[in-house]
Amino acid sequence: MKTDMISKTVVVLGLLMATSLLSPATSSSAVGQEWATKMFKETEHNFGNVPKGEVPEFRFEFQNLYEEDIHVAQVISSCGCTSASLSKNVVKKWEKGEVICRFNSPAFDGYKQASVRVLITKPFVGEVQLTVRGNIVRGLVFTPETIDFGSVSESSLPEKEIKLTNSGGNFQIVDVKSTFPHIKVRLKETSRAANLVTYTMTTQLRESVPSGFSQGELYVIVQENNMRREIPLKFSAKVVSELQVPDMIAMGSVKPGEEVTKRVVLKSSKPFTITDVTSHSTHFRVKAAKDEKKVHFVEVIYVGEDTPGQHISELSFYINSSTEPAGKTKAVVNIVAPEDQADSGELNPKTADVSTLKP
Repeated sequence: MKTDMISKTVVVLGLLMATSLLSPATSSSAVGQEWATKMFKETEHNFGNVPKGEVPEFRFEFQNLYEEDIHVAQVISSCGCTSASLSKNVVKKWEKGEVICRFNSPAFDGYKQASVRVLITKPFVGEVQLTVRGNIVRGLVFTPETIDFGSVSESSLPEKEIKLTNSGGNFQIVDVKSTFPHIKVRLKETSRAANLVTYTMTTQLRESVPSGFSQGELYVIVQENNMRREIPLKFSAKVVSELQVPDMIAMGSVKPGEEVTKRVVLKSSKPFTITDVTSHSTHFRVKAAKDEKKVHFVEVIYVGEDTPGQHISELSFYINSSTEPAGKTKAVVNIVAPEDQADSGELNPKTADVSTLKP
């Protein structure tokens, strides 16, 4: 019995000694993985569609968040489609380093993915795994794949630049066309090698672009091996009008059936035409000139309804035949009974049918 107990004790002590004799590198690796990963801003990158022959580059940035120096021994890529290198091997406290990954499209085709191992030896042994991927394609490639102007104002129409790359020898862009007249394009050939041609296309909306959402396609006309073809490039934009509309129109106190008129000023940074005004109340109508100018004086006319109390209606102004309102304002009126001129102060929840008020 005592012999069995002694044997078990020896086994337990042996296991404890074996655990304590593990090398620091082995015991630190699991912990090192987490603290090392925290230093990287991101650990994945997608190159997207990469024209064959191009070698795009991405830099994974990391920062030493600790007191001790960080020693990076090496970086190893799992695939020949990606080469990896270091900006520096030793990174001191708060300093930054980079793992530089280059995608080797000339030697490959199709979708490729690589894992890049970052091996750290000090102050602990650790490893970070980075992932890069991309699709290597032949022919004309747009970067980015579409033109998105986003939400822009009428007075601020920024340029958008598109890179066009073709992996072919006898290739040329001869023209760019569009069915949308409110966009302008500049094209410049930036490089030409044996099997790789690159253009830069600069696009910008014209001042004539209407307010609201617009979308369409540019047609890039290319010539290759004595043949011409058209390649579509989609674009979209939302133009926000800078129409200045008063926040509120105070119509005052009105008797049922009484007519009252208020003059409202509408302004914009460029000439515009008022094409429509709508309200949920049929008691409003609007008079406005139909010519194009930067400042419009609009007459808002209201005929008092029968229900006493305070009434609030929203007026929506449409300009330049846009389907979206360029500006909105609230009209507030107080309906008083003929025998009682005092303000009742009650809010009338009644809502009339939708009606269109033509200027």
